Amino acid sequence: MNKKKIRMKDIADKLGISVNAVSLALKNKVGVSDETRMKVLTVADSLGYLDQMKGSEKKKHLSSICVMLEEKVFKDTRFYPKVILGIENEAKKNKFDTIINFINRDKYDIPLSIERGKAEGILVLGHISDDFLKLLKSYKIPIVLIDYASSSVVTGAVMTQNYDGAYMAVEYLIQCGHKSIGFLGDINIARSFYERWLGFLDALKNNNIPCEMEYCFTENIERIVLENDFQALTDRLKNIKRYPAAWFCANDSTAFVLINALKALGKKVPEDVSVIGFDDIDICSMTEPRLTTMRIEKVEMGATAVRELLSKVQNPDYIQRHIRLPVRLVERDSVRIMTQSQN
Repeated sequence: MNKKKIRMKDIADKLGISVNAVSLALKNKVGVSDETRMKVLTVADSLGYLDQMKGSEKKKHLSSICVMLEEKVFKDTRFYPKVILGIENEAKKNKFDTIINFINRDKYDIPLSIERGKAEGILVLGHISDDFLKLLKSYKIPIVLIDYASSSVVTGAVMTQNYDGAYMAVEYLIQCGHKSIGFLGDINIARSFYERWLGFLDALKNNNIPCEMEYCFTENIERIVLENDFQALTDRLKNIKRYPAAWFCANDSTAFVLINALKALGKKVPEDVSVIGFDDIDICSMTEPRLTTMRIEKVEMGATAVRELLSKVQNPDYIQRHIRLPVRLVERDSVRIMTQSQN
């Protein structure tokens, strides 16, 4: 019968400490006391863990970060690959390897890099359920969420100024002379979209402009955007009697689908309807018209998440933060500036 392989988690459970603390002790890194390091080495030896880590194997053992995200999120190739680039660059700079794992929202499979104690930290891109997050936390490995934050499970998080960015975008539309403004985005799919919805509402309220729900499409938009099905949106837009002066879209991909739907209906952007997006993905400066949007520093988002994660990896007493990166307006051609006579 094959002897059961000993994992770092077995040592951690035996001592009642985190897998991260075990990893630091075994690699002789700072972040644990000499007393803890001695206890870890003693238990690792007694359980047979050290016998498993012979010369060549030790050299192959890399410090690694487990990166988790849903496959359907990754398919939106315009946003997350830039975040992952930031993760990869910052990890390499700190001599860490990265291991990408696709996860299922309804199935809580623990990646092997975590199960076998090879990952010293976890980064999660996009949404993850609290139950899955609690399961990951049971491994006592530092976790940082990216573009999402849990309201009930304590972890580090790196997000963007979604509320403030949406508020700025709507105020810009108002300053350009637009008095009727719609919203397009699936607010139940992503926390970031919901926060942008709240910023949209408050900007209207604080400028004494009514929110006309006829112009607001907040459900059943995700599939249309992911499949670039502008015809489906065209069919929905046919049902409204008149159009707003401008639409604020929850992200740029949504804005592109909207512009194509408006074109199919014979509407010109920005002559007939203005459109503003959020994210500033690469294609924004190449479309016709070029899209006015709110810029997120996507590479920096990934790099910041790695730095926040490694602060906890290297110092177990570090108090993790929720970090909000700033956004800024990028003016292009999709918003019309109204004259006094047109208001």
